[in-house]
Amino acid sequence: MQILLIDDNEKLCMLYQKLLSRGGHETRIETHAKDALEAIRMARPDLILLDIMMEPVSGWEVLEQIRSTPDVADIPVIILTGKVLTPQEAVKYGMMIEGFVMKPLEQTMLLKAIDDIKQVLDESEERYKKAISSGLPPEKAAACRDAIKKNNILQFLRDNLSKQEQLLKNEGNDTLEILHSLDGLKEMIATEYQKIHQTMENCP
Repeated sequence: MQILLIDDNEKLCMLYQKLLSRGGHETRIETHAKDALEAIRMARPDLILLDIMMEPVSGWEVLEQIRSTPDVADIPVIILTGKVLTPQEAVKYGMMIEGFVMKPLEQTMLLKAIDDIKQVLDESEERYKKAISSGLPPEKAAACRDAIKKNNILQFLRDNLSKQEQLLKNEGNDTLEILHSLDGLKEMIATEYQKIHQTMENCP
């Protein structure tokens, strides 16, 4: 795949680039988050690997820029981070991404994450073609395609929820604010699963 790696740690970028090259992926590097959108448009990648902890522009800000820019909004994004997503982050950004990889990255873990995403993308495109062949209009066929990708990220968000609940249990912290955040994440996941189910009922 043609991959764009956005991370402000140049040394790590060089390491990840070597790992990705061994996996057969061609990878460009952008170490200045403020220039990320320009780098994406310069040569549209198949996949973006996006670090979250960057200054002065965070990865979340870059993600929002990508998703609000029509000509690049559909590019798959895997986020890279050294911490588990908070429930608030999962609710706000969870449906904007296609994957999540924890730092520090191991070669097998990173390549597997990319392979998994590629498999999901291939499956979603096959579903789109099948829907078009069956006579569905493009917008409904696209909804069938997107449902495959959304189902994949919801599985990740469900796993993230389990991790948050375990952390909460281990810390013995039962503040109402944290519990409310977890409830919000549960509701979001349930709502999105229901939407996917309704969409898939009309897909071939």
